[in-house]
Amino acid sequence: MMSNGDNTSILEEQLCAAQVIYSWESMGAGLKHENMVKWGLSIFAGTSFLLFLWSVLEKLTVDLFAFWVLSGFLTLMIFASRYFFLPDKHRCYQLTSLGIHYTEKDMIPDVAYQIVRGFAWVGIVVCIIAVFVLGPLAFVGAGGFALMSFGMTNFRPSIDNDYILICERTVVFDLENDGVLSFAIPEKGAYAYYGDIFTATLDQKRELLSILRSLFPSVEFVKIKRLKDQYKHPVYQQEDEKAAE
Repeated sequence: MMSNGDNTSILEEQLCAAQVIYSWESMGAGLKHENMVKWGLSIFAGTSFLLFLWSVLEKLTVDLFAFWVLSGFLTLMIFASRYFFLPDKHRCYQLTSLGIHYTEKDMIPDVAYQIVRGFAWVGIVVCIIAVFVLGPLAFVGAGGFALMSFGMTNFRPSIDNDYILICERTVVFDLENDGVLSFAIPEKGAYAYYGDIFTATLDQKRELLSILRSLFPSVEFVKIKRLKDQYKHPVYQQEDEKAAE
């Protein structure tokens, strides 16, 4: 990502028009543990409404058919939340002599958009019924679920385009045991940027690092154990000092 600057659009055009030196793809959630986090959020979103109804409705017991119908529906919503609301990404990268430009698309089949929109409308109906049955109290548990359902009624495929410029002041943070490289620059301005890129395997990342070192010999490469460790680097300390002044 780049900050606002007069030359931003010109630099982006030059980057995209430059000869591609290396290209690769990455598919998945992102960071190594990001998949687990997304599953946790999806399970929480899908089960919280059921647990709420179970706590306020004495007649909603496990021996009722309605309980299992509702449980089945919310189980489907868990998967819908994971794969449609928090989807994996398909990223296509192209490295040039000026930097990296890439596209990012949700890994969702087109037919799945139609299915999830249908489930979302069913979810809205369930929430409305709950409000009529329980009254305003239902908003406590159903509010978040209803908002999530409304957000899913307009799912459409989209492709995002982004880029990262690389110059002699660039610092590349290499996250150990993960296919992530994080780029930063010491000072803000027309050329300032930050951004993370992902590789499919550690071998692919090592190959990319080798190409980056030969293509940009003045670039600084720093190994880090955690992604947030990059903020201990002088690059970010300089930003804090400037902000304090």
